Amino acid sequence: MAQDFESLLKEVFGEPLSRLTQFQTDQLGRLTGKLQEIARAAVQEELTRLQTEVSELRARLTRLEEERLQNAADSVESAV
Repeated sequence: MAQDFESLLKEVFGEPLSRLTQFQTDQLGRLTGKLQEIARAAVQEELTRLQTEVSELRARLTRLEEERLQNAADSVESAV
């Protein structure tokens, strides 16, 4: 039965089963490589976005700390 199937594949595709299997393996490898490239690019974009967001939050925190210090200084100054 398996021999008949292999013969049919060779007749239809003109290649033995081993070459078709190798072709499938090669295509799967190429597809996996492409998928990894896409995933790497997506992760890199997300990492860049997060780094920008962290920088913006740090700058905002610095401004808020400066405002808090100024308010504390104003409060002490008005109490004196």
